Amino acid sequence: MFDQNESFITEVENYASLMFTKEEIAVILEVDPVQLHAILEDQDNPAFRAFQRGRLKREAEIRKGIFDLAQNGSSPAQTFAMKLIENAKANDL
Repeated sequence: MFDQNESFITEVENYASLMFTKEEIAVILEVDPVQLHAILEDQDNPAFRAFQRGRLKREAEIRKGIFDLAQNGSSPAQTFAMKLIENAKANDL
């Protein structure tokens, strides 16, 4: 097993936000991919939350860009924004 210190957690979040796979993050961090995968599947582990946070924050940035483009008249962005809205409403039911 390897040390899951604050620096490790931060790096996991940063690389997850860049949409690297779990295996790619293991290579970058020079850790055992099987061990990292297990850690990133454990919902009680801070690394799991960091991975999810990194992915979701990046997705939020992208979605904000889509909505900004949609409000400025981009037809493709408007179409995609409507799909996002419909999916969000469907999931809330």
